[in-house]
This record gives sequence, structure tokens and C-alpha cells, in this order.
Amino acid sequence: MQIQQLIYFMKIADLGSMNKAAEALLITQPNLSRAIMNLESELNIEIFKRNNKGVIMTEDGKKLYQYSKTILNQMDLIKGMALREDTPILSIASYPLISISRLLCEIYNNHKDKDIKIQLLERRLRHVIETVESGEAELGFLMYNDVQSKEIRYMLRYKHIELNYLGTDTWYVNVGPHSPLFDKEEVDAAELLRYPVVRMPDDYFSNLTFYLSIGGISLTEFKKVEYMSDNAAMLNLLKYTDVFRFGPGISREDFAVHGIKTIPIKNCGVTISVAWIRRKKEILSTSAQEFVQMLEKWVPEAIR
Repeated sequence: MQIQQLIYFMKIADLGSMNKAAEALLITQPNLSRAIMNLESELNIEIFKRNNKGVIMTEDGKKLYQYSKTILNQMDLIKGMALREDTPILSIASYPLISISRLLCEIYNNHKDKDIKIQLLERRLRHVIETVESGEAELGFLMYNDVQSKEIRYMLRYKHIELNYLGTDTWYVNVGPHSPLFDKEEVDAAELLRYPVVRMPDDYFSNLTFYLSIGGISLTEFKKVEYMSDNAAMLNLLKYTDVFRFGPGISREDFAVHGIKTIPIKNCGVTISVAWIRRKKEILSTSAQEFVQMLEKWVPEAIR
């Protein structure tokens, strides 16, 4: 098996067509077909099935795609060494969380005398996983509740992704100085029904959250809802209006810098799992290893 065969295979998989892949790779279609047939013969598996629209991957083909992506990503790192690339790149995918950007600032400060490229890709839960799987991000940071946990683990079973558990948090209420709740030491979930809540727009995984009960109150009972897809806009809404937000305790110190309080919910009953993900059997860059060390130190301290 040759690296070139894997490149051919992935191009066909990405385009869904043998002809289109041959054009993109600047080789003849018969030669491309022969390369794939040889790969199937070597591995003793069927990679593609043909249909009237082109080709689709078999289950073995999907597994090979993930393995091939890992191999080619590692090849890129090796080529970078050969080309003496001195600028390391750290790419992180994360659910919008103020604390992650602060940790990346620490990475920057630790390396500001050297060149380092830092990329933070803020994504919803599903897209964090897909961004790491695709190779666009080296690591992903996840936070998910009890209801989402089963779906997450089911989703990861079919992907070449490793889940690394960091700890357990719960939900709190974030409020700014304009909220009537600002001076409280603890809030009752029933009391929150009187106030507007801000949250990210709904998607599949956030919709699962509606099955949660917070202090005996279902999330579906909260009718005053403001939707913000931008983390900075949500932060300003908390600072300058009376809205509140359900959020983890893990970011309490980072919110406090902006004058936002993190208040416990009486008998909350919601468990939030905190974890990071990576592609399996892939060597992490030095900057990614440093970021993981930061996570492993910060998370246990922040959720005490």
C-alpha cells in the first residue's frame, strides 16, 4: 500500500465520483480505478459501491477514510519538519466558552517571543466533533449534559475520535448588575421563570436539553428566551440588561472579570461532563500538548 493510493481514495470519497476525482488528480480514470482495485485487493475489503450518482463508501471504506485522514495529517507534520517550518500552529475547536479563549491567550503569552499561529474555532457540540474529525482542528473541547451524553458516546463510536474525560460540573446562573438576581447567593429554579434567559440558537444537541429538569423545573417552562449566536453579544447582554444565562461554574472567574456573577441553583440536579477530544493514534503537536496540560490543571481547580 502506498500513500498515493490513500490520496486517490480520499479524493474519490470527497467528490463522490471516480471521474471528478480523476480530473482533479490529473490522471486517467482507468489508472485511478486500477489504483483503487489494487488497494481493495491488498486490504481484502470493498471500499466503494457504485450507484447512479457516482460512488459511495462502504462501512469498511468509512473506517479506512478516518485512518487515511490520520495518516495524511501526520504526513503533513513530517513534511513541515522537513521544510523546517518554525511556526507551530495550534487549532482548537470548542463550544463558545469565555475560558477557552483565555487559556489560548496564556499559550500566546508563553510563546510571544516565538512565532505561533493560534486558531480558535467556536462551534456547537456536533460541529466540534466534526471539526476535529475532519482535521481542521487538532483538539476539541466538549461540555455536555446527562441527556446529551448518550448521543455523544453513540456518535463517537463510529468516528476515529478519542474522548478524554476531565471532570464533572453543573449548571449555574450567570447574571449582570442590571439583573434583580445579582445580589442573591442562591436562586430557586421556579424564581427564574419570571426573568428572560439568553441562550444559543437551537440545534439537535441543544434540543435534547429540553428534556432536562433544573431544580424540578423543565426547560420547556422558560418562555422568555433571547437567542444569541455570538459569544461577545451574549456577554454584553448579560452586562447591560436583566437577562440571565444557564452556564457551567467552570467559567465563574472569567465571568467575574466582566462583572458577571455565577450563582448556584438550589437543587439544580444537572450534571455537565467536561472533556477534550482528539483523533485516535495521532501524535499531538507540542503546543497542543501544552494546551492539554493547561486543561488538565484548570478544569479540576475550576469545578471544585
